[in-house]
Amino acid sequence: MYSSSRKRCPKTKWALKLLTAAFLAASPAAKSAVNNAYDALIIEARKGNTQPALSWFAQKSTLSNNQIADWLQIALWAGQDKQVITVYSRYRHQQLPARGYAAVAVAYRNLQQWQNSLTLWQKALSLEPQNKDYQRGQILTLADAGHYDTALVKLKQLKSGAPDKANLLAEAYIYKLTGRHQDELRAMTESLPENASKQQYPTEYVQALRNNQLAAAIDDANLTPDIRADIHAELIRLSFMPTRSESERYAIADRALAQYAALEILWHDNSDRTAQYQRIQVDHLGALLTRDRYKDVISHYQRLKNTRQIIPPWAQYWVASAYLKEQQPKKAQSIMTELFYHKETIAPDLSDEELADLFYSHLESENYPGALTVTQHTINTSPPFLRLMGTPTSIPNDTWLQGHSFLSTVAKYSNDLPQAEMIARELAYNAPGNQGLRIDYASVLQARGWPRAAENELKKAEVIEPRNINLEVEQAWTALTLQEWQQAAVLTHDVVEREPQDPGVVRLKRAVDVHNLAELRIAGSTGIDAEGPDSGKHDVDLTTIVYSPPLKDNWRGFAGFGYADGQFSEGKGIVRDWLAGVEWRSRNIWLEAEYAERVFNHEHKPGARLSGWYDFNDNWRIGSQLERLSHRVPLRAMKNGVTGNSAQAYVRWYQNERRKYGVSWAFTDFSNSNQRQEVSLEGQERIWSSPYLIVDFLPNLYYEQNTEHDTPYYNPIKTFDIVPAFEASHLLWRSYENSWVQIFSAGVGASWQKHYGTDVVTQLGYGQRISWNDVIDAGATLRWEKRPYDGDREHNLYVEFDMTFRF
Repeated sequence: MYSSSRKRCPKTKWALKLLTAAFLAASPAAKSAVNNAYDALIIEARKGNTQPALSWFAQKSTLSNNQIADWLQIALWAGQDKQVITVYSRYRHQQLPARGYAAVAVAYRNLQQWQNSLTLWQKALSLEPQNKDYQRGQILTLADAGHYDTALVKLKQLKSGAPDKANLLAEAYIYKLTGRHQDELRAMTESLPENASKQQYPTEYVQALRNNQLAAAIDDANLTPDIRADIHAELIRLSFMPTRSESERYAIADRALAQYAALEILWHDNSDRTAQYQRIQVDHLGALLTRDRYKDVISHYQRLKNTRQIIPPWAQYWVASAYLKEQQPKKAQSIMTELFYHKETIAPDLSDEELADLFYSHLESENYPGALTVTQHTINTSPPFLRLMGTPTSIPNDTWLQGHSFLSTVAKYSNDLPQAEMIARELAYNAPGNQGLRIDYASVLQARGWPRAAENELKKAEVIEPRNINLEVEQAWTALTLQEWQQAAVLTHDVVEREPQDPGVVRLKRAVDVHNLAELRIAGSTGIDAEGPDSGKHDVDLTTIVYSPPLKDNWRGFAGFGYADGQFSEGKGIVRDWLAGVEWRSRNIWLEAEYAERVFNHEHKPGARLSGWYDFNDNWRIGSQLERLSHRVPLRAMKNGVTGNSAQAYVRWYQNERRKYGVSWAFTDFSNSNQRQEVSLEGQERIWSSPYLIVDFLPNLYYEQNTEHDTPYYNPIKTFDIVPAFEASHLLWRSYENSWVQIFSAGVGASWQKHYGTDVVTQLGYGQRISWNDVIDAGATLRWEKRPYDGDREHNLYVEFDMTFRF
C-alpha cells in the first residue's frame, strides 16, 4: 500500500520543504526579469497558482529543456506526483537541467518508488555534485529505502562543514525510521530555534517527544487541530513503511488507532472541526488496513460513502486492498481499474505493490486477459538489472522479477503448468538468494503433483529466513499433501499465532481445520435402461461411509452401509453390507482394514478387506488389496449363491498432471471353482489445456480370463478390450475454493471375446461437479454404453454419483 500525497499525509513536512525550497530558488524565472508572459506564469506558479502554467505546458508541442524542467517542478509544487512521472517519461531522453531530474526524484520518493528516486538523484548529482539539497534528497531516500547506515555515512560527510539545521532535520528523520528515538529527539531539539515557545514547536518535534514517552512536555491544549491530524496521518504513513518490521508496523498502527479514538470523541459533534474530522476518518482506513482488519476497512468505507464523504484515490486503494484480502476480487478490480488505468492503458508510475494488487485483482476475478496485460506492462517497462549508485555493479531489478513471477502465476492458473514451472525454476536458480522466488517455485512443483520435490526446494529456501511466514505456509501445505500431519499442525499453529489475519494463513488454517473434521462419503450408481447381464435391470448400487475425525494424527475409524440390488430373469438380487474399520495415514503409506457383515439370500456372512499403498517417490506407487467375500463378485453370482475371495495389486506411474499410467492385476477365486484373472492398463495424456477447458486422452486396455465356462453369471473364457476415450472438463464458474465444472466423455473401441469374435464398443458420458467451501465435493454423471456380451450388443444407460462432505 502507498501513503497519500503530501496534501493529506506529509512525508514529514520539513523534509519536503527542504527539497521544495531549493527548487523554488533554482527556477530560471526566479533569476530573470519579469518581461514576458512566460515569466509571469512562472511567478504565479511560485505564488501557488500553478494551473495556468500547467495548462500552458500541456498545450505546447515543442518545449526547451529548461521549460521541461519548469513543467516538472511546477507539477511537483501542485502535488501532481504522477503527472511529474508522466511528463518525464515523455521527455526522458532529453538532456534536462539538474533541477528537472531532482523534481522527478522527489515525485518518485513521494510514491515510495525508492530505487527509481535514487536513480534520478544520481542523475541530478552527476550534473551538480556539490548541491547540498540534492545530496540531502538522496540521503532521505536512502533512509526510506532502508539503507540507514549508508544514509548516515553520507549525512556525516555532508555535515562535516558548518552546522546546518536542514542536516539536523534529516538526521532526525533517519533516526525516526530506524527506531532510535532518543537520537531522533536530540537531533530535533538541536534544530529548534533558541527560546522557541510550545506554540512554535513543529509537528516533528511533538512526535519525537511522544516517541520518547515525553508527551507531558507538551501541553496538548496548545496543539492545533491541524497538527493533531498531521500527527495521526504521519503515524499511518510510517505504519506502511516497507522497511519496518511487522511488530513495528502494528505498534505504530495501534497508536494511530488510539489517537483516532480520542479525536473521534472530541471532534464528532464539533462543527468547527469538520475538516479535521473528515481527514482522520479517511486516514482511519489506513490504520485498520495495517492491522489487517479488512472487514473493518470495508464497513468503515461503507459508512463514509453513506455520509457522501469524498474518498481520495489513496484511500480508495486501501479499500480495494481490503476487498482483495477478503476474497471480493471483483470489487477490488473495479476500484483499481478506475485508479490505475487511463484510457485502457496502465499508468506508468505504479509501485510494485500496486502492480501486484492490480494483477491479483484481475487473476482472482478470472480476468486472465487483464492479468496478462499487467504482466506484459511490468516486463516491458522494467529492465532486468539496475546499476548501484557510484559503482559499476548491477543488481537484479525487483520489478522485472515480479513481472516474470506474474508470468509464471498466470501460466499456473491457466493450467499451463509446464510453462509455469520453467519460468519459476529459471527465476529461482538465477536468483538463489531470493527466498520468495524459491517459495514460488516450490508452489508450482506442488501444483504439478510433486510434493517431495517441493519439500526439497523449501528446505533450500529455509536457509535464508527460516521463519518467513510464506515459507512456513508453503511448508505446511506440502506437509498436508505428504500426510505429515504433526508437522503441518506445528507450522500452522506458529503462523496463526504470528499473523492470524494474513490471507495465506487464514486459508491454511481452514484447510487444517477441515482435515480435522469428520467425513461422510456417499458413492453409487443406478440403472435407468440396462440390458447388461452382470448388474440386472433397474439396478442400484450404494455405499455410505462415515469417517471419524483424526485420532492421534494418523488414525481414523469408520463405519458404513452398502446396498445393491438388480432384477434378473431368475429374480431380484439384493445384497446388504454393514461395515466398520480403521484407517492409517502417514508419510508414503495408506492402510485400511475393514470388517463387513454381508447379507444376501437370507444369509449373514462375514467379509473382510485389507487395502494399502506405498509411495516410493513423487512418480511411483504400488498398491494392493485382499478381500474376503469380495465386491468383485457380480451381483448376479451372489443371487445364485456364488461368492468369492480376491487379491489385487497395481503399479502407478505418475509423470505429472499431464501424463500418468497404471497397470493392475486382480485374481478372484469363486466358490463354484471358477478362477478369474484380470489385467488392465489405464492412462491419461493431456492434449489441451486452457483456463477453462482441459481435454485428456484416456487409453484403456483390459484382459480377462476364466477357468469355468458354464456359470449362472456372465463369465467369458477370454476377453480383450481396447477402448480409448476423450474427456473434456469445462469450468463453468469458480470463486477461490468454490467451483462448478461440467464433464464430457466419449470413447470408441473394440471388444474381442473367445468364440464370439470382435465387435464395437461405444461410450458417452456427461456430468457435472461442484466443490464448495472445502467441505463439499459432489458430482453426478449420466453414462451410456453399448458393447457385446456373448456376441450380442447390449446397451446400458445409468447414472453414477458421489459426494464427500466434511462436518
